[in-house]
Amino acid sequence: MAALTVLSYGIYVPLWFGFSWAELRRDTGDVTMQPAAHSASIFIPGYGTWQAYRHFALIGQLLTKVGSPLKVDPSTAALATTVWWVTWLHYSSEPLFVVLNLIELIAGTAVVVFGQRALNAYWAVRPGPPAEQRILQSDWFALGAAAAFFVFLTITNAAAPTN
Repeated sequence: MAALTVLSYGIYVPLWFGFSWAELRRDTGDVTMQPAAHSASIFIPGYGTWQAYRHFALIGQLLTKVGSPLKVDPSTAALATTVWWVTWLHYSSEPLFVVLNLIELIAGTAVVVFGQRALNAYWAVRPGPPAEQRILQSDWFALGAAAAFFVFLTITNAAAPTN
């Protein structure tokens, strides 16, 4: 997950919100959960922060329900998601923007890694059939596409003329 987030320059963050929301929907049986809308809502100022908070609050509730010692802080996740969003769409080779890009990648990667770690902890002890740990063919495809995107964007930024 971390590699996918970094190699996609943070594009994986909203996708992770949607994919994990779909998994949570299946697990909870809550048909009102809309993964595509949840993923897209991360881009809406203010509302995206609330959605990130709700996402991690649900994960925290599920962890508590199964007696897991692992805790998540929805406020920290919402803040990190907001930092990711604010610093995401501004790629440039200017030094300030390089620093902002680094901050964006750190914030986005932290959200995905800590969120997935919490979900994995929940799925490991939740009642019902055991959740299989899997890497799908589409995951490998996404990782390859992200790596190609990373190389392309990095070369493009490095080769950009400076004034």
